[in-house]
Amino acid sequence: MGIPKIFGNWKVVLLSFLGATTFWFFSALGKDYNSRIQYPIEFVYNTDSLIAVKPLPEYVDIDVGGGGWDLFKDSFWFGSDPITIELDNPAAIRYLTRPTILPIISDQLDEFRINFLFTDTLFIDIDRKVSKKLNLKIDSANISMDEDYRIISSILLSPDTARIFGPTSFIDTLDETYTIKLDAESIDKTFDRFVKLGLPEIFDIYSVPPTVNVKFDVGRFDKLELSAAIEMQNFPKDSSVYVTNPNVTISFVVQQDLREEYFASDFKIVVDYNLINKADSTAPAIVVFYPENVIEVETVPDSLSITYAK
Repeated sequence: MGIPKIFGNWKVVLLSFLGATTFWFFSALGKDYNSRIQYPIEFVYNTDSLIAVKPLPEYVDIDVGGGGWDLFKDSFWFGSDPITIELDNPAAIRYLTRPTILPIISDQLDEFRINFLFTDTLFIDIDRKVSKKLNLKIDSANISMDEDYRIISSILLSPDTARIFGPTSFIDTLDETYTIKLDAESIDKTFDRFVKLGLPEIFDIYSVPPTVNVKFDVGRFDKLELSAAIEMQNFPKDSSVYVTNPNVTISFVVQQDLREEYFASDFKIVVDYNLINKADSTAPAIVVFYPENVIEVETVPDSLSITYAK
């Protein structure tokens, strides 16, 4: 019998405590207070013709006086509309100072008493939105190809022009041709994709069209080697000067689908007496002719020793 009675007393105590607390809370909110709050702001301007180059301030720091309910609500931004600051010519303005800001705040927060504005200056950076039509090209030198694969056709872009929109400060830095960098890795087959231009993802910069079609063919290439004799040019006819070892290895690359049987006679390598380096008695082995389908032709070694007969 004693235990239920104790629980019953506790229930009465708890309800009394909650009632007193609620009464105190609502009574306190009914009084006037001073409070420092960060109040949201919003800039109003023509976003069709203007772009914010840097993030705009989002609030002002003010000390206000007013009823507890209003301060409680606005301290936490509960249902409070932001202060709107209209900008007539924002591209020509870089900041707003306290004397300019204070009347705007006082006019829109008329339910409060503005004691002090801690925010001294609001910095803004808004630029005119302009556009420029540019020619497009691909950064072909930095296309990531898989090992042994190479581009075997022209690189086609469709369309090959685009109009770029953005702030004047950015658009004025662009040349007449814009280079697109492909983000694909280790390409080993025909490339046919729509790609973005890779514009900076800031300042609301965009292009029309937003993507372009890039197309090119690729092929696999093999590296081959064969041994060949060099041809001496402008050497004395009395054989008093000659190439010590007149043979070189020719290294070259050819597309796998076009691979054929190549012979040393398909290449012409010469050593010119007039190009002898007298400091070390060597002369370069120069490839003056090779088949049309091969690339990256080189000789090993790339220079040959010259012997002077005694």
